[in-house]
Amino acid sequence: MTFREKEVTIQSGVELGGTISLPENSAVKLPAVLIIPGTGNINRNGKISEKIDLKLYRQLADFLTNLGFINLRYDKRGVGASGGNYYAAGLWDLVEDARACVKFLKDLPMVDPERIILLGHSEGSILCTAVAAREELAGTIMLAGAAETLSEVLTKQRAIAIQDVLDMKGFKGRLFRMLNIHKKIEPSAQKLLNKVLNSNEDVIKYSGVKTNAKWMREHLQYNAREDLAKVTCPVLAITGARDIQATPEAVKTVPQYVKGDSEFYIIENMGHSCKYITKTSTILTARKDIVAESELPIHFELLERLEDWLKKIVIQSKQKVIV
Repeated sequence: MTFREKEVTIQSGVELGGTISLPENSAVKLPAVLIIPGTGNINRNGKISEKIDLKLYRQLADFLTNLGFINLRYDKRGVGASGGNYYAAGLWDLVEDARACVKFLKDLPMVDPERIILLGHSEGSILCTAVAAREELAGTIMLAGAAETLSEVLTKQRAIAIQDVLDMKGFKGRLFRMLNIHKKIEPSAQKLLNKVLNSNEDVIKYSGVKTNAKWMREHLQYNAREDLAKVTCPVLAITGARDIQATPEAVKTVPQYVKGDSEFYIIENMGHSCKYITKTSTILTARKDIVAESELPIHFELLERLEDWLKKIVIQSKQKVIV
């Protein structure tokens, strides 16, 4: 399918830079998917830095447009072409930005406002939950994270990091254990959390590193499961079995909370980047592994699940002619 891309600006609390992908020559209003990015100063395509570029959101956009969906992806607040301060942005600022993008899509003449679907990756899954509890939507897709709080995710990641140090082989492993690195991980994390919770600042410094304190406080106070119980649109939750940044088993709890139809899948040989991998990363190798995975295509089973679910959602809704 031929399609074109267009740079757009979305008005939220700040101006957000984005890209809309449009299938060519449609006589009917089309369904649309909003891609909500994950944690970190990540842009509309999945790029975090010159060295780390997931390319995931650009790949998803191409896939969705070829299926016949209009889609919008955007730079997070304070990233790329978007205004604002990344470090000062809180959870609810990001939720309002996503809601502004939903409104932007609903106002487009070529979009059917009753067939807008959210697709969130990683932290984007949490943002999806918050938005879906507050907006009328046709569906919600949560990739690599569902029915978990930030506190639970961070606790799991610290436990994995401790075990990784204990299991590390060779001189480096012996050195880390001799220095008691594994015993310092939890106390250091608790020290940071206490400093964040006892601060009223949007941004603080911890060990000389700038930290988005407002974002952490608001996440720590937010319970995604309470908002999941308010979601009435169909929900699709998918996490990879090799994901160490989200808990794969958590997707199984989604049907316990949502009021609408729901489906969940745990995909073998898929990690947090949604690519096909044959080895589970450790906390210590995750950064290097993501760089290696960036050039890979999206996991084939994930694409199959997305296509089947999206087509089902579209069939259940009505098409409108553009006038």
